[in-house]
Amino acid sequence: MALKLKYFSHPDMLRQFEPSILLRVVQTAEGFFASKALPIPPPNNADEIDYEALAGVLADPDEEMPGDLVDGLHLISELGNDACFDDLLQMAGEADIPVGEEVTPQDLAALIWLARPRLLQQKAQESNFERRKTFESFAPADPAMVVDAEQLPQDLGELEAALRDYFRGKKQGRRCRVLRKNAPGAVHFYVQHGQACRREPSVKGEESTCTFFRPERTDVVILDTANPELRINSASAPDMRKYRELFGLHLFGSAETFRYADKYNLEPLRKLGQASLECSDFPALESARLTELEMDWGGALNNKSVEKADDVFTALEIRHASIPDQPALKRAKIKVKLKGVKKPRVLSLVAGNKSGYPRGEEAAIFEEWLRAREFIVYGKRAYEEAA
Repeated sequence: MALKLKYFSHPDMLRQFEPSILLRVVQTAEGFFASKALPIPPPNNADEIDYEALAGVLADPDEEMPGDLVDGLHLISELGNDACFDDLLQMAGEADIPVGEEVTPQDLAALIWLARPRLLQQKAQESNFERRKTFESFAPADPAMVVDAEQLPQDLGELEAALRDYFRGKKQGRRCRVLRKNAPGAVHFYVQHGQACRREPSVKGEESTCTFFRPERTDVVILDTANPELRINSASAPDMRKYRELFGLHLFGSAETFRYADKYNLEPLRKLGQASLECSDFPALESARLTELEMDWGGALNNKSVEKADDVFTALEIRHASIPDQPALKRAKIKVKLKGVKKPRVLSLVAGNKSGYPRGEEAAIFEEWLRAREFIVYGKRAYEEAA
């Protein structure tokens, strides 16, 4: 894991830590710092830390630096900020980690790493997963399906065992864990598993050598409880199919609980034009603009065309044109501006069951808006209308 050198290479950044906490972090690798001729003061003399010398060592990490320290510093720098403070404080309370009244975000992240490093690793993983955008969606086979998160099995042992057998059969190691986290309107499952082994050239001191290892990957499976469906983020199509089967089987009793079905439909763009992007009825949304549209004209030459502009509908209007009737609409990018948020979010929709847009709390807003504008063709609203 790469170390954020800019964060730790300046003495002023190190001084943001409470000295005794920083000293405890340094003491986890006392032998390494001693080999760099860095004097480490005794525990009761934390004020004697040589910040300039410490920053100099951390600014130039080498292969001798313990991996645990590298990982720890990376986690502390990534999570020791105001945005994560409330989550870290809750985490420390649940783990009975003592926290002082004047603790800073950097101190809090360091305290958790010193006491329970695995908790900080899981938090970093969750933050990374929230940034994943591309998911494939699977609809419930029963349109009237209702999901109660409280009724789901708490013991995931059988699911883990089935996935472990699957990955072992793919020569991807014996380890597999499934972690569960409840979120508003959804349950998130994180599947940690090995991948195919790798050999890579590496350097040890002045020697050239080879490192053999098995990388780990974490896939994300989201069970939407508000509008029942299964959303999966995985780099492997076979793994995605297996998740659909096994999560359906072990959570609901049938491997066919969820099925492939087209979720996204781009026809509202053609039928309604600019009106399809209306968002005044959603208080959290400020505006929406179509910035890219891919059209498939078909034929023997597999002809495709792309309209791309800061605002496609305005560009078409200037040319006295519109979206033609003949081609199939395959892919669209829509920039949606949230109120109070400077940077617009890009929603990437593919006709079928694949989407790409931010997850977390924003996802629920986007999903409801897309349903209201009829870009989503199945789900609770669609079933209610059909009834």
